[in-house]
Amino acid sequence: MSASAGRWPVASLGPIGRARTVARATPSAAWVEGELDAPYETVWPWVADLETSVPRFDSQVRSLRVVERQAAAEAEAEVEVEVLRIEATSFGLRVPFEVRLENGFCLMQARLRLYLVVMAAEPADRGRRTRFFHMEAVPLPGTRPLRARLGRAVRDDFRNLSRLAASGFDH
Repeated sequence: MSASAGRWPVASLGPIGRARTVARATPSAAWVEGELDAPYETVWPWVADLETSVPRFDSQVRSLRVVERQAAAEAEAEVEVEVLRIEATSFGLRVPFEVRLENGFCLMQARLRLYLVVMAAEPADRGRRTRFFHMEAVPLPGTRPLRARLGRAVRDDFRNLSRLAASGFDH
């Protein structure tokens, strides 16, 4: 008998696979996926600095502030996870979010499930580029008609992010 006899096979999804799963399960979700002209090692740390990155690439967010930050231990997967509470200012309103941030994956959920944002990234082109996934949704019943409007917003966000990545995030 082999050492693996009697054990169940393990299947897991990478960050983008997880993001796609959330998007497909959320009726109003709009998403874009593509490659950024910058290495993952440059892109993800910049994106994970939410206070700096989100207001620069998301034209609907005027500012974002981290209110609380704590590490969360994942018992089974040994994944380093941060749990954040943030406030995003959009259209003059402050919206609180709970955030799960880990290497290559970020899930931001507004209180009362009013809004959901997912960002995910993985190395591409032998590490020279980054595959990036961005999704936004209003995960409430009856919000599927919002998908077209959200689609325009996520496409604009991705264009902005692509431009910033190509410039080395300097402009």
